[in-house]
Amino acid sequence: MSSHAEILHTRASSLLTLIDGLQIENDLTSARRTLDDWRTEMFSLINNIHLTTTNKLDSLTGRLHQLKQRRSAILRQEIIPNLSKVVIERRKNLSEQELNDIKKKITKTDSDLQVFGRLLAKISNDEKKLVEQIEILKSIQRENAELSSLDNISKMQRRFILDSCHSPFIAVSDDNHMLIEDDDHLVLFDEQRRINEIPWQTKQDGSFIGSIKDLTYSNYLGQFCVLSSLNFFTIDPHMSTLDKIEQLKPSTGSHYQSIACIPNSSDAFFALTTSGSRTNIERWSFLSASLIKRWYHDIFESDDRLISCIRANETCLAICIKQQKTEKGSQNQNEQWRVDIFDFTLVRMYRGVNLKAGGLGTYITPFDDRSWLAINGNDIWLLGEQGECVEEKRINEREQLHNIIVKDEDSNKQRQYIVKMGKPAELRII
Repeated sequence: MSSHAEILHTRASSLLTLIDGLQIENDLTSARRTLDDWRTEMFSLINNIHLTTTNKLDSLTGRLHQLKQRRSAILRQEIIPNLSKVVIERRKNLSEQELNDIKKKITKTDSDLQVFGRLLAKISNDEKKLVEQIEILKSIQRENAELSSLDNISKMQRRFILDSCHSPFIAVSDDNHMLIEDDDHLVLFDEQRRINEIPWQTKQDGSFIGSIKDLTYSNYLGQFCVLSSLNFFTIDPHMSTLDKIEQLKPSTGSHYQSIACIPNSSDAFFALTTSGSRTNIERWSFLSASLIKRWYHDIFESDDRLISCIRANETCLAICIKQQKTEKGSQNQNEQWRVDIFDFTLVRMYRGVNLKAGGLGTYITPFDDRSWLAINGNDIWLLGEQGECVEEKRINEREQLHNIIVKDEDSNKQRQYIVKMGKPAELRII
């Protein structure tokens, strides 16, 4: 035991030395300055190219109008009628001087058209170069896009066929066991196979427990957490047993909506919907099975109507909120989903941007220690630490997305996505 502790102590000390020795602030500042300079110069170049090319196109448009007006008039009113009298009507012979004059005018018209054609060819070539530059920038953007792995969600490492397409709930353990709700069953998978199924009944031992409201994983408990309307359960991924935790129950007149376990902590947050369609947040300790604190709906905005999902990282809580506003002088209601970021004392740190109107519900999962992945139907957003939209993606309409869990990067800097599909009804590992 002491030798093992000594190894860990040496390793921890080495990591501390490495962290203390990190001196990259100047490099990061320089990189940011270079990026800002590039952005400024690109804006300047783009504006200059746009202005000069616009002026050139305006000039060519005017020249084209003059060319068509002047040269077509000469051809239509002078040259073609005179030549028609000779060639078609055979009523008149033109003198050599007249033929030379006509030839000069035709040659001049032909020359003007060739000059104009070369100008148009140059414009077309410049346009092609601009399109190529756009494609290069798009390629760079795709290479740097965090969500590029989801460009083709049909290309997967593994797929499991499901019985039902209705439930969005999914949870993943640290050792890659996966728990989903499928056709009134809780189904447990590992990366290779379906391990076990536990029937879900809304009544248990004669008492009503309600439908499943959320699934998540607690690395403190080492177990999956199953939240129904009125009860809290755990599932050991290795034993596949469903245990009701009697000490944890919603307050009178409310029911559970979502749960967020704080990583590496014995505490968890619960979102509860009251009979008045309001949302309270409670913080509980798994260690003592006791309520730590309750926050009421006044921590939210007055028009916030629904909390669909809450999740925590090690520093803050992300809450998916549907705001419902009634427009003045109208019965129409404007519904918008957003993700707000709170600290663990439930003080709102950042108000998220409006993501989408409507949809079945918005779900959130940590993307890394500073950002989040939000999902609503086939729309996916990568959100920054302030709830701002960093990247957005939409999945092909031929398929229907329910939810995604993001695994940490592996040694090759690759992320793994666990995807719950509704159409087709599948569990995918990407």
